[in-house]
Amino acid sequence: PFVQEFYATRASANKFLPGTDVIIELGGEDAKILFLQGSCEVRMNGSCAGGTGAFIDQMATLLNIEPKQMSDVALNYKQLYPIASRCGVFAKTDIQNLLSRRLPLSDIAASIFNAVAMQTITTLARGADIITPVMCTGGPLTFLPALREAFVRVLGIKHSDLVLHPNAEITTARGAALSVDTS
Repeated sequence: PFVQEFYATRASANKFLPGTDVIIELGGEDAKILFLQGSCEVRMNGSCAGGTGAFIDQMATLLNIEPKQMSDVALNYKQLYPIASRCGVFAKTDIQNLLSRRLPLSDIAASIFNAVAMQTITTLARGADIITPVMCTGGPLTFLPALREAFVRVLGIKHSDLVLHPNAEITTARGAALSVDTS
């Protein structure tokens, strides 16, 4: 039977991290912040894939490395630089500028992840309180530790306040299975 995505994700959060108020989910083509307490609402990016897994893939291609390698090198950054993550074209321009200045790849990679975290928080939270613990779901947050680090930095929270859901890449599917009445 059909289970709406928001309800499935909430069921999964209730099972694996009871009391969660905020879920940040980054997918291949979309980004969402789910606020579970109070009025329960979902805030999702619009028609652009800026700040999503597809965006990260494009930026890794521009750097001529795989996303996992980009995450590995980003963990050793020294300085962050502003990158426009709302639009892939603008981001590419910023990154090409940084590359032409022969800045360390680690700094550029970390700046990309920082831009994704900033994009997600500023455009989706829109001033709403991010109450910890925050649960992370979706492939990019599952497989890219430097991306999680960027969210910790941007949110100004402790590492322990950003919780990776078990099998975070399939959170919604697990919640859908939990929601189905098997009697």
